[in-house]
Amino acid sequence: MVWEEIDFIIRETGLQLRRERLIAIATISTVAVLLLVLGSLVLFYLNLRLWTGRVANEVEIRAYFGKEVARADAQEVVKGIGAWSEVRSVRFVPKEEALQWLRERLASSSALRGIGNPLPDAVRVQVRGPDLVPRVAKRLASVKGIKDVVQSAGFVRWVVKARRIISWSGAIISGLVAIAGMFIIHNTIRLALHARWREIYIMQLVGAARLLVAAPFLLEGMIHGLLGAAIACCLLIPAHMYLRALSARAAPFLLLLPDRALLTFGLGLLLAGALLGFTGSLVSLRRFLTRRPEWHN
Repeated sequence: MVWEEIDFIIRETGLQLRRERLIAIATISTVAVLLLVLGSLVLFYLNLRLWTGRVANEVEIRAYFGKEVARADAQEVVKGIGAWSEVRSVRFVPKEEALQWLRERLASSSALRGIGNPLPDAVRVQVRGPDLVPRVAKRLASVKGIKDVVQSAGFVRWVVKARRIISWSGAIISGLVAIAGMFIIHNTIRLALHARWREIYIMQLVGAARLLVAAPFLLEGMIHGLLGAAIACCLLIPAHMYLRALSARAAPFLLLLPDRALLTFGLGLLLAGALLGFTGSLVSLRRFLTRRPEWHN
C-alpha cells in the first residue's frame, strides 16, 4: 500500500512537470535568479567575516615598560596580564629583540650604529575581540611599571562595525528575496491546483487522504526549488573559485573561502532551495488541506 502511494506521488509529480513545461522552466529560472542573488549575498558575508576575523585576530596592543623596571619584574607583570579574561595571548619583547628588529627594518641607515640600546622592554597583547581593546588598554595603562600604551585597533573596529551593518542589511535583503521566491512558487502551484481542481475534488470524494492529494504538489515545489538552487550553485561556486585564484595572484592578503567551505555553502543553498519550494507549495495547499471537498463552490 505504501509503495503504491509513493509510486502514485512520483507519477503525478512527473506528469505535472511534463504538462506545464513552460511554467516549470519559468519558475525554475526565476528561482535560480533569486537564489543567485541570495547566494551572492551569503558568499559576500562569509568572505567578509573570514577577512575581518583574521584582521581582528591580528589586533594587538603594545605596552612599554619604564627603563627603571627590572627585567624579572617586567616578566612577572607579563604573566599577570596573561591571566586576564580579555587577553587571548601575551608575549614579552625584550629590548634586544626590539633593537634587532629595528635594525633589520632600517638596514640602509647608519643612525643606529655605534650607539647603545635606547629601547625599553615591551609586551604585546592580543585581545579576544577588537571591542575589548579600549578596556584592556586602560587596564594596561594602570599597571605599575608600564609607561606607555599604544593601540592599533582603530581600523579594525571600523571594519567590524562595517561588517555588522552589512550583515544586518544582507539579512534584510535575503529575507525579502526568500519571500519573493516563496510567492513565485506559491503562484505556480496555485495555477496547477486550479487547473486540476476536478481531479482533486474526485480524489477527495472517493476518500483519498489530504496528504496523498497534496504530496505531488509539495514534491513539485521542492523540485523547482532544488533545480533553481542547483543552477545558482553551478554559477556561483566556479565564479568564486576563479576569483579566489585571481586574488591569490593579485591580492594575497584578501582571504576567500576554501573549497570545504564552498561545499558546505552549496549544500546549504540546495537545502534552502528545497525548503523555499516546499514552503511556497505548502502556502498554496493550505486551503486544500484544511477545507472540505466542496472548496470549489
